[in-house]
Amino acid sequence: MGHWANVLLLAAILCSYAGSSLQASRDKRMAAGTDVAQSEVPYQASFRLIEQDRHLGSGAILNVRFIITQASFIWKLMRTYPGQPLSELARIRLGQVELKSKIDDRFYTIYSHTYHPEFDFEAARNDVALVRTREYIDFNRFVQPIELLSGPIPEGSLVSYTDWGAEKDTAAQDDYKEKLQKLDARAISNDQCKELLSPWDLQDLVYDTRVCVYTNGTGSICTGNVGGPLVMIADGRAQLVGVMSYVYRACNSLVPGGFERLWNHHEWIAEESSVNYSDTNFGEMCRVVRNVAAQILMQNKETVRRRRAIRAAKENSEA
Repeated sequence: MGHWANVLLLAAILCSYAGSSLQASRDKRMAAGTDVAQSEVPYQASFRLIEQDRHLGSGAILNVRFIITQASFIWKLMRTYPGQPLSELARIRLGQVELKSKIDDRFYTIYSHTYHPEFDFEAARNDVALVRTREYIDFNRFVQPIELLSGPIPEGSLVSYTDWGAEKDTAAQDDYKEKLQKLDARAISNDQCKELLSPWDLQDLVYDTRVCVYTNGTGSICTGNVGGPLVMIADGRAQLVGVMSYVYRACNSLVPGGFERLWNHHEWIAEESSVNYSDTNFGEMCRVVRNVAAQILMQNKETVRRRRAIRAAKENSEA
């Protein structure tokens, strides 16, 4: 358990004490995606149009106050509805994999958003944004933050992308699947990505801060999937490595998909998504800390369980 985990657990104890005293045929959606269980992706966020409660794009929970997503998605949304602040256009739904919201779903109000300082919409460079919620996010089994990968993505790593699977830039509800979809792929080098894109003269779109994923014909990402998280399993834990940025040739399973590689922006993300608790009352702060500490314990137990399962499977195969 890391240093900050110990600090949070100690704080939780203190608070408790104080408180007691183009796939072969085009699919219309994410090609070859599979349904995702609610407990698999507790970090997944859905940006919803307030007026119609329509899914607009995805993101991932970083901590009790911040969601990370695609800058181009927010930029286009703001220009589709000029003159309206983001807080009046959209809200954030957490903890669900169903496309349609239910009466008891939890929504969060948007307080502000921040683009990467070097974001370039036309070139889709540095295509990452942070969205701050007005209230603290309540963590539970189905709502949890995801940590950023602390380092580059090893070439050939197995990665997973999740979204609701539409193929259009401005998709209606009927253009998405009823359940969240997951697509498994491999992270490839930028050189290999450029080579695969060269038949369409698209290699110049592969920037230093981009990571490409490739399924070698088994599946594809379609246009309309925006802001969703790209995740890999490292040390037994899900870690965030990218956000959806660019679909080079929609629904073509022989063409890689492009994601903004978050390791290149690690310092900016850490600085901009820090949470200032100085203006929070003691009772609320303790509630948040206890909640986070409980989730850390749950995640540690899950990591131990996975490692034991892997060890047991290995021992059985050797027997």
